[in-house]
Amino acid sequence: MNDMPELERAIDTSPAALQALRGDFLYFNVAGSGPTFPVAARVADRYRTWLSSVGMFSHVGYDAYNAALDATRADLADFIGDPGGATRVALTQSATDALNTLIGGMALPIRMPRKPGSTIVTTAEEHGSALMPTFARRLRGDRVSVLPHRDDPTFLADLRREFADGASALVISLVSCKSGKVLPVTEATRIAHDAGGTVIVDCAQAAGQIPVDVNALGADAYAFLGYKWLHGPLGVGAMWIRDLAKFDVLRMGWRSQTAMDLDGNIKLKDEASRFETGTVDAGAYVGLRQTLAVHRALGSTVNERIRALRARLLERLGSLPFEILSRPADPTGIVVARPKAMAALEIVETMWRDHRIVVKHLSEPGLEAIRISFWALHEDADIDRLAEAFARTLAVRA
Repeated sequence: MNDMPELERAIDTSPAALQALRGDFLYFNVAGSGPTFPVAARVADRYRTWLSSVGMFSHVGYDAYNAALDATRADLADFIGDPGGATRVALTQSATDALNTLIGGMALPIRMPRKPGSTIVTTAEEHGSALMPTFARRLRGDRVSVLPHRDDPTFLADLRREFADGASALVISLVSCKSGKVLPVTEATRIAHDAGGTVIVDCAQAAGQIPVDVNALGADAYAFLGYKWLHGPLGVGAMWIRDLAKFDVLRMGWRSQTAMDLDGNIKLKDEASRFETGTVDAGAYVGLRQTLAVHRALGSTVNERIRALRARLLERLGSLPFEILSRPADPTGIVVARPKAMAALEIVETMWRDHRIVVKHLSEPGLEAIRISFWALHEDADIDRLAEAFARTLAVRA
């Protein structure tokens, strides 16, 4: 394996080096997918080419493949506040994949003996990728309670009542995809744990724009992906699990087990990788490792820049006919606005057709709005151009 490609260690973190987008439009949908850093794409492609050249299932290729995945688990554990915790990380295709595995596999106690099933609490801030597998638990006799989040104290009081009434689990985002709010995960976890509940946290919109420390937050499991705010390759994700005994393995494959026989005796791995199943694109995970290295090099400058851009955007939107649904103090690159005099979808389509600017139409139960999501690579002039395009679009309708 002496010629196996390595990560790039001398990382150019200049905006020009990290920008993957063409320069003929503006992209404000990082919350959907962040373009892959060129350095991560290069490293991933080099690894794929090399692995193909030695044969993935040759003696050389197979060992390298497993080593690449082992290294990814270790790097990710370190990045999310669990140095040395690679055994608690399982690699997935996406946060959606992780959430389905975790929510579907929760081994929940029945805290209300006179009622069938268990109660799972979640929030109205969740993405469909969390809501759908949560609602699917109803097919197994569980109940689901969806709480709104108007403010932290009211939400936590509602949550406390749910667990006092016998709820068994909480599914919650760290950063809301619908508002950019940072939800009170630490306090919510404490409430759930005091009642013996299990907590799953969706970090799809968090990792890469705000620090994530799995131990400080205290939850039982977390879902991640690499291709939004981390700007890694598409099709990579992960989950971190504190206690394997709280989650059943519902899907299995050759990467889940250490032994099996024709009588059906299966020995699952003793670590979180028991939730992994079949062959994956190891090159994409090597690209994710490179992405994590970029973020380590950037450090706190990412969130500092996001905060500055957020303040500038909110100031510019303040003079336009929008109802701002996001809180000014949240340290995230997601701002959601509801137009007062024009349909949200019409604005989104006009912004692209007339101004070559990408923003996101949010169409959710009870929510028709526009989501603007930006990252540290955006410039002040980009925010100004966005606001001016909104102003021209709204002026035409007026």
